[in-house]
Amino acid sequence: MLRIAIIIGSTRPGRNGEAVGKWAYDIAKKRKDAEFELVDIAEFKLPFFDELMPPSSGHTATHIRTPGRRDCLI
Repeated sequence: MLRIAIIIGSTRPGRNGEAVGKWAYDIAKKRKDAEFELVDIAEFKLPFFDELMPPSSGHTATHIRTPGRRDCLI
């Protein structure tokens, strides 16, 4: 079965992405041909530009791998 992540891609106060993400998730989860997960990047407490290169070796690597557990991202 496909595993699909619906990503809320904004962390700004007053963001609209949360409402849109939840709306899409509510529609998607009615389907029986795939598993859906709502992923809110605001929950990751992402640092901004605080790592030396390459970012794939530090704490950024943890966040990069999270969507990798899915077959598709929305």
